[in-house]
Amino acid sequence: MDVQTWTYIIVGITFALYIGIAVWSRAGSTKEFYVAGGGVHPLANGMATAADWMSAASFISMAGLISFMGYDGSVDLMGWPGGYG
Repeated sequence: MDVQTWTYIIVGITFALYIGIAVWSRAGSTKEFYVAGGGVHPLANGMATAADWMSAASFISMAGLISFMGYDGSVDLMGWPGGYG
């Protein structure tokens, strides 16, 4: 078999695996979907949400700042992590 056929087979198996996992782990209610059925401690959930927000804000704003200001904007990249500390 050639490379293109192997690529189609591997991608097809990967998609089938993803779909299988999605069907197998489907949430039965909105409570299970949004708050994991109450199984996650609120403090851990809050820390995960804060980390997600800080990561997204850092990545998006730093990319915009550097593309807008050029090298001068990259200087802010060095001080940015200290703001969360």
